[in-house]
Amino acid sequence: MDNGERERTNERFEKVAGETSETVTHAASVLEEELAAGLAGARRLEEKLSADRRVDPEAFDELVARVRTDGHALIDTVVAQLKMSDDQRGEVVRRYTSDAHDALDTVLNLARLAPDVANGLADRLATPAPRSRPRSEK
Repeated sequence: MDNGERERTNERFEKVAGETSETVTHAASVLEEELAAGLAGARRLEEKLSADRRVDPEAFDELVARVRTDGHALIDTVVAQLKMSDDQRGEVVRRYTSDAHDALDTVLNLARLAPDVANGLADRLATPAPRSRPRSEK
């Protein structure tokens, strides 16, 4: 590899690094905006949970739906920023995008179990354990 080829390779790497940096910066700003918007709902749910030690399944589902919508939008925003310069790179990006969407859905589907688990624990803690009779009564 001569100096001219090295310079072109370095320029391509620098260009890809610059594009990646721009994409990450843009994604981070979108994520920051979405997280700030969603924090109010999460805080309301947290306050309700703290007050009565129960999780409102409907409020939790609303929160999960918002995280799902915002998460998928964030993934799509990042992907839209990537340049599909060739078929091989495009296929890798498509595969990773699909995996990211699947991973987000899987985590959120598991999170939807939280209200039932939390409420079940709250019920168990609220119900006094049956007392055993003293030996003299047996």
